[in-house]
Amino acid sequence: MTHPAYLSVLQAIVGSAHASATAVDRTQHGRDQSAHPAHLPDAVVWPATTAEVSAILRYANEHHIPIVGWGAGTSIEGNPIPVRGGIVVNFSRMNQILAVHEADFQVTVQPGMLYKDMNKRLARHGLFFPPD
Repeated sequence: MTHPAYLSVLQAIVGSAHASATAVDRTQHGRDQSAHPAHLPDAVVWPATTAEVSAILRYANEHHIPIVGWGAGTSIEGNPIPVRGGIVVNFSRMNQILAVHEADFQVTVQPGMLYKDMNKRLARHGLFFPPD
C-alpha cells in the first residue's frame, strides 16, 4: 500500500489536519533521543479519541501494517523508532487526566500526557509524579 492510500484512510478517521505523510512529519517521527539509527514511518496520525485509536488499529491489523505508539519522543532507548515503517500513532492530542484517586496516590491519564503538565494538575490535589 502506498503512502497516499494510508493517508486517505487515516484522514477519513481523524480528519485531514491530523494525518500526514510529509517528509517533515515522517522525519520527526523516525527517531528519538537515543543513538539508534532513524527509520521513517510511512505515515503519522494524531488521534484524539479511543474510538479513533481503535479504528486506526483495526485498519492496520486488517492490512498487516506495523504500528508504533509515540508519546513525547523523549525515549532514550529506541522504543518509538518505526524500524519496519508503518504508521506512527502520535498521542499528543490525548493528553488529559481521566481520574485522580488521592487516597490511593494514583492517577489515570491518556497516553499523551506529559509529566510536567500532569504535575501541574496534580499539584491542585497536593500530589506529584516522581519519574524514575
